[in-house]
Parts: sequence; C-alpha cells; structure tokens
Amino acid sequence: MSTRHAATRLLARAGSSRQTLAPIASRAASTSTSTPTASSSSSSSSSWQPALPAGTSPAYDAALSYLSSHQSTTLSRLDKQRSKLDANNPDPDLLQRIDQLEVEAYSNDPAIRRSFRETGGKGQMGQMIFRWLSEEKWKKQGGLDLLMQRLLQMNVVPDLLPTLPPTSPLTITLNQVIEPGSIQLSSLFSNPPIIHSQLFHHPSLPTTTQPNPEALHTLLVIDPDSPSHETHSFQPRVHFLKRDIPLSVLSGEVNLADTAVGKEVLGWESPAPEQGTPNHRYVFLLFRQTQSQSFSSVTSRENVDLREYLSENNLVVDDLVGINMFRSKWSLEENEFINNVYVNQRGVEGGAPVYGKVPKQVRYGYPMSAKRQRIEEAREDAWNHAVAELKGLVHDVEGLAGSTGEAEKVKV
Repeated sequence: MSTRHAATRLLARAGSSRQTLAPIASRAASTSTSTPTASSSSSSSSSWQPALPAGTSPAYDAALSYLSSHQSTTLSRLDKQRSKLDANNPDPDLLQRIDQLEVEAYSNDPAIRRSFRETGGKGQMGQMIFRWLSEEKWKKQGGLDLLMQRLLQMNVVPDLLPTLPPTSPLTITLNQVIEPGSIQLSSLFSNPPIIHSQLFHHPSLPTTTQPNPEALHTLLVIDPDSPSHETHSFQPRVHFLKRDIPLSVLSGEVNLADTAVGKEVLGWESPAPEQGTPNHRYVFLLFRQTQSQSFSSVTSRENVDLREYLSENNLVVDDLVGINMFRSKWSLEENEFINNVYVNQRGVEGGAPVYGKVPKQVRYGYPMSAKRQRIEEAREDAWNHAVAELKGLVHDVEGLAGSTGEAEKVKV
C-alpha cells in the first residue's frame, strides 16, 4: 500500500467519531436497576444484565469486576491521550495510540458484544468499536479468506489485477448473499443485483462538522472471459460502469446499483456466456476516486483494458476498496435467455454465437506437423473431389431434364 493511502487510512481510523459508553461496573452493579444504553440505536444493549445474579458465582463476579476495572483504567488513559491531541496538526503516532486505546476499552464490553452479536452492527457503524468488531468478524470468521482464495484460485490475479490490497466487504445479493466465485444462472441477472459496500475506515479525516465524511467511488463489473474472434482468445467486457458514488462508513445499507446513486456511465448488461466457452468470471470492483479527478470517456464495452483505464483515470490498485465475483456458463436451459441478451441488449440479430474448440496450432501459433499437414491436404483433396462430383451430377440432371422436355414437345 502506498504511503499516501496508509497515512490517510491511519488518520481516518484514529479520528473516528466516538460516543461515550457507560462503564461495565455501572451496568453490573445491580440486577434490579436498568443498565445504561451502550448504543442509542440498540435496545438490546440497554437491557443487558449479568447472566448470573451477584454472589452466585465468585469467579463470574471477579471477571466482571476485572473487566470494569480494566475498562475504567483504559478510558482514563484514553482521555489523557486525547487531551494531548492537536486538532490542527495531529500526530499520526498519537492518533494510532488513541485508536488502539478506544478498541481496548470497549472490545470486551459484554453489552457491546451482545449488541453486535444480535445486530451485526447494523445502524451502529458510526461508532468505531462496531466497525472494528465487524472487520474482525470478516477477517477471522472466513469471509476474507474465502474471497481471497476464490480470487486467487480463479486467476483474477493476475488476469485483471496485479495484486490484491486490503479491502472491505462488497456483497452481491439476489434472494440471498451470493458466495464469491459460485456458479449462478445468467437469467437470475436480467436486472442488476443488490450491491452493498461496508467501509470499515473513514475515507478522510473526520471533523466536528463532518464526523462521517464521504468519498466518491467508481464501480465496475467486468467479464475477462469474453471471446475474441480476431485473437482466438479472450478479452475483457464491461457489463456495468458507474462513478461518483458517495460512500461513508454509514453507507453499508446503500444499494450501489440503484439508479439514484452515483452517475451511470454504462448501464447494466446481463451475463451471456456463449456456447462452447468455459465458465465466465464476472468481477465486481469498487475503487475510491481521488479528490481532483477527470475521467476519460468510455463508449465501448469491448476489449477494455482495466490497467489502462485505471491509469487514464488517475486510479491505482491501492484505491481498490471492494471486490467480489460470481461465475456463469452456457447451458441448454439458459440458451433462450442468452440469445435474447444478444438480440435485445447487444443488438446482434442472429443471437449468441456458438464456439468450438480452437486447435492448438491456431490458438498458440504452432506450425503444423508433417502428419497434420498430410491429413489437412487429404481432407482438402477429398472435399474438392466431392464438390466436383456434385457439380457433374447437377450437370447430368440438368441435361436429363432438358432431354425430357424436348421429348415432350415432339410428342405433342
């Protein structure tokens, strides 16, 4: 990751909006009194009570006492560090320390843990602790591992991207969330799916007037497996392109495919894998735009070089904040839908083309062996001989028809 992006992310995390939460001790002091609210948007955390009444288990009481004492001590240290912070010229090391102390203070708070377990942090991403818990869950419970495994196994790197920088979740949803790399029916994507992005870190340093700053983003959906007639190989095809999408840490529920969000450059084109081609990879990419950025015009969907597009639009791989993918393949059941896509969306009257296996000599430019040349020559001779025989047969039939006509005239 570049120094500029690393510094921006560090400052943004440390400058997160903070809401004072009640210490554990005040909530666990008595089971007969109501507990203070850990989050204004979560009723479950405000009703949290210790699992055991005080005095039932000395070990349990000691654990709660330790957590409360540790939290109070950490909050005191946090306040001291905050008092040293110069808002006009913040020290990155101090900001990082404040960030760590805040997570340390609330990461083991039972009410916070319960609220996150029940809500997944929905509606609470303005608080850094919930973003941290969400990021930890995504990284440690298999979400990121599965995504990385599929992207690497299915050669998205290096076919599209040279590397994969750290990202945040970019989810694709139909009736349910689509597993990265899974094979889906093309007909399910006649309309764009629901696309969500949950940012874990502020795109820029928060201020008192903008505690949750936004940044503009670009969304691309690319099929790198579109067949090319000229090269007997594959070329990237853009199925969706949208830019100027405003996102913040609070935008996790925003559907990026909504026409009211961002500026649509190329509308949604349904997947249409051709017969005779392998699985097509449909890769969703979300890039963060820079502050001062002009865009090159994109008018064609075909043969779009992603690296060239990023370079022309002042984007780099480190600007990638979200990525996902699914796969699709031609089938007899999907044939009608795929042909309709070609006719109605791509303007090809004959429908989708049908491909066969390309010989290695053509695909890789190998010279044909002597045996292969003899076979091809014999095949061509046989074809020419058959054509000549057919032409002679046609001539004979025409001559016979002519003789029969003359005989009919004489008889009359």
